This record gives sequence, C-alpha cells and structure tokens, in this order.
Amino acid sequence: MKKTAIIIALASFAGTVAAAGLPGDVPPPSVGLPGAAPKLFPSEQGAFKSLEVATQVIESVIVQKGCVTSKYPFEVHTIADGSGTATLGYAPSTVNLNVALGGYNANSGRWYTVTGGGSLAGLTISHLSGRGSYNIGSMMQELRTSWFTTSPVTNKPDYFLGSIIKDYWRLSDLQPIPVGYDDAGIPVSTVVDYGYQQVSKGGYIKAKFWQNSRTWRDDGVNSGTHWLKTRVAPTGNCTIEVHIAGYGEFPSDNIEGFNEKGYIKVTGSTDVGSFLQKQ
Repeated sequence: MKKTAIIIALASFAGTVAAAGLPGDVPPPSVGLPGAAPKLFPSEQGAFKSLEVATQVIESVIVQKGCVTSKYPFEVHTIADGSGTATLGYAPSTVNLNVALGGYNANSGRWYTVTGGGSLAGLTISHLSGRGSYNIGSMMQELRTSWFTTSPVTNKPDYFLGSIIKDYWRLSDLQPIPVGYDDAGIPVSTVVDYGYQQVSKGGYIKAKFWQNSRTWRDDGVNSGTHWLKTRVAPTGNCTIEVHIAGYGEFPSDNIEGFNEKGYIKVTGSTDVGSFLQKQ
C-alpha cells in the first residue's frame, strides 16, 4: 500500500498543505493522478458497504477496549444487484451482516442497507442498521450506521453512530498488485479511494479515521481489496487493515458477483495476546 502511486500523491498533497500560508491557500484533497470515475459494479458497491460496516463495528470495539493488536477473519458474498451477506470474526463469536439494494435512481445513483448483529471480542453487537449511497459513476459514497456494542465494564449496551464520506477514482495507469497478494507485481486496472469517517458513542464523538484503499478485479489475475484506516484523533498508534481476495469461488469480482475473503487486522501499541498473558 505505501509503495503505490496513491500514497505518493497523498504525500505530495500533505507537503502542499504544510507549505501553505492561509487556509484559503490550501487546495482541496485530490488523488492528483490521471483517471476517471470508477463505475463500480453493484456487486462491488454492496460488498464495500458490508466491509465499511464491519470496520465500523471494529472501531466500536476499539472505543470500548482500546486499540490492541488483533486479527479477525472476514468474508463477503454479493450477487449482481449488490445484495448479499458478510461474516466477521471466529465462529461462534461472529458478526453476521446482510446487504440489500434499497433503491436506484438513473440520475442520482444507488443506495443500500446493511443490517445484522452478533458478537466480537467478547462484546455483543446488536440492532445494527446502516444506510448509504453511491452517486452515478461511483465517484462518491456515504454511509451512516447505528448499532449497540456492550460495555466490558457494565455489560450494558452502548449506542454507537458512525458516518463515512469517501471518494473513488480509477487510475489511468496500471498499478502493480501489492506484496502479500496473489499475482503480486502484475500491473492491473486499479480503483483507489480515500476519505474520512467518525465514530461516536452515546452522542459524543470518540474517534476520527482517515482511509486510503485500493481494489482490482479478476481477469487473468486474482481479485483483491486492500484498505488501510488510520486513526488521526485521538492520537496514538492505531490502524485497521483489510486484506481480502478471491479464493476460487466464481465470481470473485465481476459484474455477476463478488466473493472475497481474508482478514481485518487491528494494529495498536499493545498486542492482545501478550496483554492477556499479563493479566
């Protein structure tokens, strides 16, 4: 991820901001590389909505228990209209999600719902409800989600809200598949995205994350999706990495459907295994 052109572009933007004088001199954030609207398939749109919600659930676990290094399996299955299912966590402690196409407008875009619940990291996740849209061309998406995550102190449910706003861009130049994936190094058509999100608890803001990501379809290579969410406030080492890819089930990522699996990893200043050994 750090070696991709998108990171170079973002780093360049950061340098511009640092050198700017007045706020009015700061340009709007942009990838700054040749490309176009990505025109995501509905199958991809629905899959990414489920993945957004899964990471929001993880953000609530971080709020409740702190940012400790941990890893959760994740898999998602959608069909041509974007509806489908996703599962986060190790059975029987899993969060199960259902994605559905909510509506479509030829002049505006598509919107989806995500519902579900379960348990993760020993906490109960309930009454989960998300709704979000993409514009025509899939250049932008937004998502608002509400849910309850139990407190590890009181064992009572706390009310969470999360909101996301992101931009997508299909780069004109082919980009190499990152290290750690099948077919690493092969140049492919790549969609990048970037944006901000927040998570609140009981009506009060708790954290803000910056996300930059990339995804590529199957066609002579295995499909893959790589996200990196970095907590920018409160400060401190805390990232959420999504690493999923096709695994032989057809279609792994095309107009007919989306089937990828892998893991979502939280990296913090404390490893959950070593932490538990000290208790």
